[in-house]
Amino acid sequence: MIRSPFFSPLAAGLLSLSLSPMAFATELLHWQQTAYIQDSFYTIALQREHGSKPETTLSKWHSPIRFYIDDRTADRALHERMVKQHMQHLAAITGLSVTPTARIDKANLHIIFSSETALAGDLQQDLGINKPSLHQQLLTDSVCLGRISVADNGQIKNAAVLIPVDRARAHGKLMACVVEELTQVLGLVNDSTAVYPSIFNDRSFNDFLSGLDYLLLKLLYHPDMKAGMNREKLQPLVADIVSAEAFQSLIHDAQRHVQNGSLENWLD
Repeated sequence: MIRSPFFSPLAAGLLSLSLSPMAFATELLHWQQTAYIQDSFYTIALQREHGSKPETTLSKWHSPIRFYIDDRTADRALHERMVKQHMQHLAAITGLSVTPTARIDKANLHIIFSSETALAGDLQQDLGINKPSLHQQLLTDSVCLGRISVADNGQIKNAAVLIPVDRARAHGKLMACVVEELTQVLGLVNDSTAVYPSIFNDRSFNDFLSGLDYLLLKLLYHPDMKAGMNREKLQPLVADIVSAEAFQSLIHDAQRHVQNGSLENWLD
């Protein structure tokens, strides 16, 4: 049985928190602190921006991802390049098997590039959003959004991402939509202003994965982390993983590692 979908819209019209670039110093930055990483993980992985429960269990993929690009615009080649590079980036970070498919019936991740004029119909037909209040909220407040369908054991079975290209471009968020929504449907589904620097913070200028985002993905897809775990089960496990020597090494080099294969390199 599939539980109700979770939605992760990239909201428009919010104030931005400017984060100045900082060189690594001898002392760890705030987001490299063990306690901060753990708190950020629980906030982004367990809490839900749209849902009846304030906190739920861990959601993640335990099966290979096969993604289908459904482009209804004139820029298919550009959008395919973006998606394929970011999906390769996510695969390299998480260890997931991620491959494109030319057949929608073989896909478990449906990526739609559409238009603002089609958004109302796309929300209902492609994402199955029929609740009037949620439909209107997403139609009014979202630049782009994603949905995951989760089985009772916490495993993500399928997902969809919807990007109205003209709306995203109008907000200067096309790349940000690709990065945030495709990352969030891996299981880091919440947004929070308490977590920064991060693509999961709609008030920051982060359009690409940060060092903190890299660590959250590494933590989520650590082999000992199982879908369906609640906070009680996760807390001792997360503490052990984050304090281990291997993860501590990742913390120090996270910002450098996350830039390998990033769409941010397109800006150079």
